[in-house]
Amino acid sequence: MALTNKEHTPPEIWLKEEASSLLEKIIDALNAAYTMPLECIWLEEELVQNYLEILKEMESLLLLIWGQLKEGNISKIEHKVLVWYGRQQRSSKNILRRYYRLHEQLTEWESSPDAKSFGLSGTWKDYLLFVMTLERNFLTMGSFTKESSSSAELEKFAIHYLQKIQMLHRASPHALCADFFTWLSPFTQESVFLPVLATNDVLETKSATFESFRSQLLQSQEWEKLSGLYLKLLVELAGKKG
Repeated sequence: MALTNKEHTPPEIWLKEEASSLLEKIIDALNAAYTMPLECIWLEEELVQNYLEILKEMESLLLLIWGQLKEGNISKIEHKVLVWYGRQQRSSKNILRRYYRLHEQLTEWESSPDAKSFGLSGTWKDYLLFVMTLERNFLTMGSFTKESSSSAELEKFAIHYLQKIQMLHRASPHALCADFFTWLSPFTQESVFLPVLATNDVLETKSATFESFRSQLLQSQEWEKLSGLYLKLLVELAGKKG
């Protein structure tokens, strides 16, 4: 095994640091997906289920060898990784096959009328933007216009929802898979092909508010601070549907 490292960092330290960073993003994203403050039908779709299964598979390996990482036992880590990797390659639902299917699904979604009408590309961030603004849930159904829902209550829902979605955005499938397989490569001595869809900045949306929200969202480190603009956008979109 030829362990490459950054700036001559000992391999066991580098492996632990990278594994810790991956685990943090994976666990945050999984926790977010299963603790949404709203009922999200889109979480049950095959596309998102593929994504979540990818995260779970990565998490299972990283947690499996976490004890050895703490002890710095490279030989035990290598053995566990190679056994896991061998089983993965022979599985009909391994991480790579799920990723390729997810890529196909995002490519197909990019060609959908809804994606085209709002100027969205097949990237993970644009898909999340779509489901959080246009897919049916408590907020997007226009429930905020009812007297039973106070503005303060809706603001809280919006804040928590934006926080959860941002966790999924930070764990984008391409970036996560690229980091994960880079982390594996010293053990497997293999590289993998990970296709990725590029953002098409030429596409135009039919809503100025939508484009403003999209732009500010991707520049912000704290999405919950955009809850006001988010609710404003939902009101506008609900009005157009009506």
